[in-house]
Amino acid sequence: MLSFFRNKKVNQIISWIVLAAFLNLIHGCNYLHVNRTTEPPAQAITNLQNGNKFFVLHKDLEVWQFKDITAGEDSIKGTIAELVGHTQSVGTDTTMKYRYRTKDQEGRSEILNEVHIYTDTLYHRSYSLASFPVSVVNKIEIYDRATGATVASWVFGIAGAIAAVVAVVVIIVALTKESCPFIYVNSDSSSVFVGEIYSGAIYPSLERPDYLPLPGPMPGQNNYTIRMTNEVHEIQNTNLIELDVIDHPEGTNAYLDKYGKYQTTGLLQAPLIAEDLKGRNILDVIRTKDSLTYSVTELGKDPPLTNGIIMTFDRPHNSNIAKLVVNARSTYWLDYTFTRFHELFGREYDCWVDKQQTVSPEKMKTWMLEQNIPLSLYVEKNGKWKFVDYYNIVGPMALKNDILSFDISDIKADKLRVKLEYGNLFWEVDYAAVDYSVNVPVKQRIAKLESAIDNKDTDVKNLLVAPDLLYYVQPKIGDAVNMSFTLPDQVDSERTLILHSQGHYRILLNLTGNQHKKELLTFMKKGRFPEFSNEIFREQSGYSQK
Repeated sequence: MLSFFRNKKVNQIISWIVLAAFLNLIHGCNYLHVNRTTEPPAQAITNLQNGNKFFVLHKDLEVWQFKDITAGEDSIKGTIAELVGHTQSVGTDTTMKYRYRTKDQEGRSEILNEVHIYTDTLYHRSYSLASFPVSVVNKIEIYDRATGATVASWVFGIAGAIAAVVAVVVIIVALTKESCPFIYVNSDSSSVFVGEIYSGAIYPSLERPDYLPLPGPMPGQNNYTIRMTNEVHEIQNTNLIELDVIDHPEGTNAYLDKYGKYQTTGLLQAPLIAEDLKGRNILDVIRTKDSLTYSVTELGKDPPLTNGIIMTFDRPHNSNIAKLVVNARSTYWLDYTFTRFHELFGREYDCWVDKQQTVSPEKMKTWMLEQNIPLSLYVEKNGKWKFVDYYNIVGPMALKNDILSFDISDIKADKLRVKLEYGNLFWEVDYAAVDYSVNVPVKQRIAKLESAIDNKDTDVKNLLVAPDLLYYVQPKIGDAVNMSFTLPDQVDSERTLILHSQGHYRILLNLTGNQHKKELLTFMKKGRFPEFSNEIFREQSGYSQK
């Protein structure tokens, strides 16, 4: 699946343009009909241009700045201008990738918030006016402001039915993306996005500790800076920020599982066999960490309620503990489904969220498990699947390495069979491997938080140092805090850094209309959430109208 630029207004306008292009490209395919929007295109464009986003228009090897953009049902129009004050670099690959940089006052290059639109056809070139049909857009790329890396890229062409529907589904999700706090690691020259914290803790009753692996420090590095931001419409309440430092022997990897217990792995084993729930081979997709992720193999009029992966591993003689490492993330579609669920509350949404403060955490966790929302782990024992544990929601913005340890002493077979299961379209899995080794001794310490300076130039460190009644609150888009840590001296060959956080967030939705009480009552039933997800999918893909 695709990663999307972390700006909601950019998501809205680009998603609309791309969605329109898809609908034109595949016009006549009965399974594609989208009738849901969140903001009129003209308004989205106005908001985007007020935010000083920079559009670049490409046709063959010609390139212009693209301004004053308006989008109609069939075409995109605007004015084109020479790229003044920008330097151009051309990639060496056949795609001829362009990047444009402007100079700041100190002469350093900083890549802009860029949206690149590629088209094969351009009309009305006189007087700097340009227009083109949405159907001739063949690629749109967005670059990250901090790193210059491509964050989103859409390439259009003739697609199979399943691929086309999946693409449209992902684009629709970008229209309503909400999320939890974003975490960046700062250096002297850049700020690198690494992931999200306490994902899924959308009510106070779901507040929990979270453990996010961070890039290791450079040799001899003593200072480490992390930036936490609010970039979406929600109120983020962070109770604790700690930086765990684990020094461990060479040739090992170190983790903190969801319980805060350290785990180490030595020789990770890839599965011998990996299949989806219908027995199709997906081993090549999940055996290595790469750009390939497994989420779904089929969509259609009646998509399955659950999906998952069944894996078979060699098992050493007398092994009693297994540790399953996954590199995975929850999906944009899961976020979108929650948004649609919340819309059922209408004007009563805020009142309902307030009431969730009194719901017990165990009741909320049980409900989420019954709805197949987490990534659940099962082990085969005596020919039957036994539920073992689940991986917490991690958010859709970045893949996360996670680990669960479980007892296999009562399994007598020489093979270990495990199953990862989730609601259809709710998760993506990039990699899975198992380790049977005993945890080796490590040196685990907490790096000292020296300061936490927010965007108002206030040190809020006292709000973050302990899980108590004091919260650091980020209520608005643009709220950010830079947290500086002093790393202890390294005492072993390898060093792993893990951000330990705790908190919850409140999604802000300006909802109107009546509460759909009768439909909301159906969510008391086990498995209703995946059913609801499939109903939305059929609505968005056009199957509900057949």
